[in-house]
Amino acid sequence: MDEGALVAAAAAGSDEAFGQLVEPLAGELHRFCYRMLGSFHDAEDVLQDARLKAWRALGRFDRRATFRTWMYRVVTNTTLDALRTRRRRILPQDLGGPRSPELGLGEQHHDLPWLEPYPDALVTSSDPASELESRESVRLAFVRALQLLPPRQRAVLLLRDVLDWSAAEVASTLDTSVAGVNSALQRARATLEQQRGEADDEPEGAALDSARAAMADRYVRAWEAGDIDEIVGMLTEEATHAMPPWSAWFAGRAALRTVYAGYPVWGGRPKPGVFRILPTSLNGALAFAEYCREEPRGPYRALALTVATLDRSGTAIASKVSFVRSDLFPAMGLAGEMVEGE
Repeated sequence: MDEGALVAAAAAGSDEAFGQLVEPLAGELHRFCYRMLGSFHDAEDVLQDARLKAWRALGRFDRRATFRTWMYRVVTNTTLDALRTRRRRILPQDLGGPRSPELGLGEQHHDLPWLEPYPDALVTSSDPASELESRESVRLAFVRALQLLPPRQRAVLLLRDVLDWSAAEVASTLDTSVAGVNSALQRARATLEQQRGEADDEPEGAALDSARAAMADRYVRAWEAGDIDEIVGMLTEEATHAMPPWSAWFAGRAALRTVYAGYPVWGGRPKPGVFRILPTSLNGALAFAEYCREEPRGPYRALALTVATLDRSGTAIASKVSFVRSDLFPAMGLAGEMVEGE
């Protein structure tokens, strides 16, 4: 059936027809919600709510726009409604300056609305150019910067600059004027330009793929061997590392040596057999699923998901964000536990 027939069937109560309309859009709508909310789990909840609203409102769909455009309108407004009662998602760098490594990690803060990672496995497209653009638009630095914008500015910027909608289409979606859209877009772009940082300095294209592959191999070998010199040697001199839910973050190779060498899980000194590292890809970047064990023959249990950004040369890590939350592993398609030999 064509779109009109599917809409008519869905409005008449056909679950199957509604599924055929919505399922092809599920991935891009989920990514839109994630960019708006900064949370994988919140994106799932809000998208589910939007689907229910769309199902109930199908009888009011007048077909002057495509179903995709109409569905984005429902999702956008559902997301804006949700943001009225949610605090913006943050990283430790949003709370203040770096911590002295001699003070240790400090305390975890589970009451703060931490930013969450996003799996690249959900960013797929038959068009390589479209897939690359989608991955760029879920980069951690970009999503973090989006959280600084008022919700409607976020929506305008995503609809205009990521989805390439016209100002008139955005104005219709948000029930505002074209002038209002253009003004909001100008302010949003200015804010994001001020937030440009090291994530924009990575190599590009094939050079980036090669650099990430080399760094992934080096990173895995260093951490699994407990080679602190190699672990630190992969970092730039000014490298940063944040580890939410710890509110502290650290800056500089020397500081990070102190922090890493002092991890309690080492049992006194860095050594082999404590960590198991799996390279993966999150937020369009090189990432690692990190597991550790406290007993020599025990299982490796999920510890953290680390997103790493390379420097301009591609030969060193400029920043790391480790999401120390084992509950995120299943959402990213990763096992919560591993045993020797897996």
